[in-house]
Amino acid sequence: MELTLVSLVPPGNGPGNGPETGSGSGFGFGPGNGPADDGRLLRLLWGAARPGERLEHISVRSGPHGVDLGLFTVATPGTTAAEAALAICRRVLALPSPFHGWHLATGATSPARPGATPTTTT
Repeated sequence: MELTLVSLVPPGNGPGNGPETGSGSGFGFGPGNGPADDGRLLRLLWGAARPGERLEHISVRSGPHGVDLGLFTVATPGTTAAEAALAICRRVLALPSPFHGWHLATGATSPARPGATPTTTT
């Protein structure tokens, strides 16, 4: 089992384009706030996972600039654990949900944002 760290950010968030500049929704002003959205996102992630992707566990941490995820997956022949985790996230972001239009932060397979430590949620 391997951990892949992913950051999801709402539309408009990015360098110089986040809530601090008055544009973008920011997580606190997006689909909702905190734990309720964490639960919704967890359900979407579990629902988007395919059996062959071998998703084992998800950690979620909401913040003012988006959501940091830790997805624990198992590599399979022909697919790395990181590829499986990112595919699950991309499917969730394509669904008609409050997270539609969000995107993966640049460098999504490296540690999320400096100082970000996902908390465990199942």
